[in-house]
Amino acid sequence: MKERFILDRQENILFINFAGLRIESRAQVDEMARFVREAYEARGGRMYAVVNYEGTEIAPEMIDYYGERIKELHDRYGLTTVRYSSSGFTRSVLRYLGAAKDLESNTFVTREEAIRAIRELKDRSQTEIRAERRISVRHYLDPRRSVLGKTACGWLFALLLLLAGYLWAMFTVADPDVRSRVQVAVVTATITLLAAGAITGAILLATVVRPLRQMETLARRLVVGRTSEPVAVSGDDEVGRLARELNEAARHLRQEIERLSGLYHISLMMGTGTEVSKVCELLTGKIARLLGAEMCVILLYDERDRTIFAQLPAYGVSDEQLARLRASLEQKIIATRVFTTGEPYLTNEAVSDPLISQQAVETLGVREMLAVPLRAGERTLGTLEVMNRTGGFLEEDKHLVTIFAAQAAQLLANAQLLENERQLAQQLIASERLAAVGELVAGVAHEVRNPLFGITTTLSALSRKLADREAVQPFLDVVNTEADHLNHLMEQLLEHSRPTKFDPAEADIREVIREALVEFKLQAEAKQIALTCDCRAEVPLLRFDRRKLHGVFVNLLDNAIRHTGASGEVRITASPMQGNADVRIEISDTGAGIAPENVGKVFEPFFTTRDTGTGLGLAITRKTIHDHGGAITVHSEPGKGTSFVITLPAAD
Repeated sequence: MKERFILDRQENILFINFAGLRIESRAQVDEMARFVREAYEARGGRMYAVVNYEGTEIAPEMIDYYGERIKELHDRYGLTTVRYSSSGFTRSVLRYLGAAKDLESNTFVTREEAIRAIRELKDRSQTEIRAERRISVRHYLDPRRSVLGKTACGWLFALLLLLAGYLWAMFTVADPDVRSRVQVAVVTATITLLAAGAITGAILLATVVRPLRQMETLARRLVVGRTSEPVAVSGDDEVGRLARELNEAARHLRQEIERLSGLYHISLMMGTGTEVSKVCELLTGKIARLLGAEMCVILLYDERDRTIFAQLPAYGVSDEQLARLRASLEQKIIATRVFTTGEPYLTNEAVSDPLISQQAVETLGVREMLAVPLRAGERTLGTLEVMNRTGGFLEEDKHLVTIFAAQAAQLLANAQLLENERQLAQQLIASERLAAVGELVAGVAHEVRNPLFGITTTLSALSRKLADREAVQPFLDVVNTEADHLNHLMEQLLEHSRPTKFDPAEADIREVIREALVEFKLQAEAKQIALTCDCRAEVPLLRFDRRKLHGVFVNLLDNAIRHTGASGEVRITASPMQGNADVRIEISDTGAGIAPENVGKVFEPFFTTRDTGTGLGLAITRKTIHDHGGAITVHSEPGKGTSFVITLPAAD
């Protein structure tokens, strides 16, 4: 990589060759920035860069990070970049990278054109520097260019009047005493006039002329898109007020440039197929930096759980903290209010705001918060929250973030759609494979059961035949036990692979839940585990196979109790959702939890962490739920417990 960076000390140009390179990681970008810093330190001053993007490729999720590093290098080292390319990067991406820096998105076809542009930039920069440094007495006293010059002309005119009056007195007054008094008066007036002129000139120079020159420099730099420090004037006079207004206008202009850059970047990402996690990372970082906020989080709505939860990753918030940010729509907090009402919410006194959750204050240290809905058309996806900004958030910030959120929501909707399509496709492939494997397994299991039946029958007869041979009985018991285990495995394989045969009837699911709980009462008491049930009376009737769903609850309760220690709790709840169209059932425990790397595998056939067991229990559970038209999901946090959430359609 280092060979791609060559510094021409004579021309003061850093030539960067990215031809044929694919930029796809932050480590690559950081390494590139390091080489630029090393070149700057070797040069010891401002540099220009010419970059070859012939055949270069960049991962969509790296565009923002790459652009931010360019901006950082420009602000810190005064690095000005021109680029040339005939393929690889699209010109729109190159324009974005320029806009992220300083609006100098110079893209040329050849290396020679890029160098010629650098020389023009050098000449323009030198002209600006000379213009800024050309502060001579002649310039200040030129009445065509300076207020001080105009004032000096006024004082000079007054001096000429005094001189004219003195000369007139000398030629017309004969009395020596009168002439002497006239001379004294004229000298006194002249000294007073010169002193007043000097004082007035100094005041004008310090409080008017120099601030106005700073404002001129700021305005000139803003016109060409260059960065500049604000005018350092703090007075409350006309010049001070003008300086503050100009500083505010410059701030708004830079903010508008950043906003347009951000919106343009979002438009570039449309249709790129970026994952939801990558979209969240890029959006939260850009919005937080735009507003100067400490944290930014995206929360999306889960229709199955009726909860709104934080997405990983976010800006300024650790993944561990994000994992705790989850709330049901019934909770009265800012995220759920913004989601349900569709209206933004702004507070600069989070500690005393009743809608701020205590968890957010304690976990994240929230002081100020601005939250807006993420709406894509008529659909609300979730909430965007920006937190902690020095001086608090303003109403104009609400408007700005709302614009960003509208674009971000469409981008998230596209990402979700594409992910739902990288999942349906995977499920289809998995289903086809499982169907093929299922046919094979069903055939093998059927063929195994026939000789197995013969083995168990022969073992039974042999046991009776050798009933008087006590030494043989332990060996026969082992064979019988293993044969039973093999028979049970064959039954589970057949149940998982063959088409489901239902015996559905309309019934109250709460009765089945209570029956399953009764079976585990003694087992829970033996381990000092609290079994609690909260099945609401409004739960509608369902149409289901009683035996099969009973098996689902037995399997889930058995797993929960096995993995919950003494004095723990296993809880099962049932409640209606979505206007009684569905029923939500949750089986949760306070046990050891599931390792993050295993959460996505628990429903896979033959996956188990137990020493005994076939690993088919949860696979059959999911199949049974799906066959009933429902869905099952799992949420787990190591050391805190696991929760299985089932949704089933009502009978109608």
